[in-house]
Amino acid sequence: MSTPSTDPKNNEYEKQLSEIIQGELIDLYGGDGYKSIMQTMVKICGRKEREIITNYELFAEMAEGVFGRLAESKILGPIKLEMDKIGEKNIQQENTIEKKSMRLLIADDETEILALYKTYLEAKGKEVTVTTDGKKCVEAYKKKFEENNQESYFDVIILDQKMPIMTGLQAAIEILKINPQQRMVFASGGLEQTVLEVLTKLNRAIAVIEKPFSLDVLEYTINNNEVFEKLDKISINQEEKDIDRKLSEVMTVLQNQI
Repeated sequence: MSTPSTDPKNNEYEKQLSEIIQGELIDLYGGDGYKSIMQTMVKICGRKEREIITNYELFAEMAEGVFGRLAESKILGPIKLEMDKIGEKNIQQENTIEKKSMRLLIADDETEILALYKTYLEAKGKEVTVTTDGKKCVEAYKKKFEENNQESYFDVIILDQKMPIMTGLQAAIEILKINPQQRMVFASGGLEQTVLEVLTKLNRAIAVIEKPFSLDVLEYTINNNEVFEKLDKISINQEEKDIDRKLSEVMTVLQNQI
């Protein structure tokens, strides 16, 4: 069976694929039907829903297992037509648009982990600056901010929560004073507790990934514009909501997307 050409590193393509698959299934079977189908596929293959709907080959295999001969004509055919259109657009864009390297600033007091992050992310085409504590992170950020004429230099900052001299949360407070719009990701051993601390002390919804995590999860998170946009919306609208509701909304975004 032929499949549309995909680039597994293209997060925008994966986002578009997931939207097409979700839309097709919901149109055919409704919201409850979609949930039931996904639960069945997850149970069969032992993979997360996000992995299934962002990987065409895996989804096609699961669809054939669930729907049998009807899968190709009723579900996969329409999806492939839409993805062929998206694939052509992506190829055209890659040929005409020069991509800017994503700039990352990372703070972690474990030098071996820092070296691992740097090697992996640079191999993915990122520009990486590393620091070993929160204070050095703030200093590096401030220097680049001033050199860049008071504009953000780094696309995303990755902060380990527990660090000597200045914690990730303390560093975030200082950085947000300089640039309130700066995108950040916290790396922490306790997901919900860190989210609660961030909401309480920063009054912001910020991405958090729970340790231990794989390097591909880290890269997926920093590339995931959808998560950042959803968290920004929560931050904008959070003044009228109580802390439990804000916590619930942030946890839903992180658990479904990261």
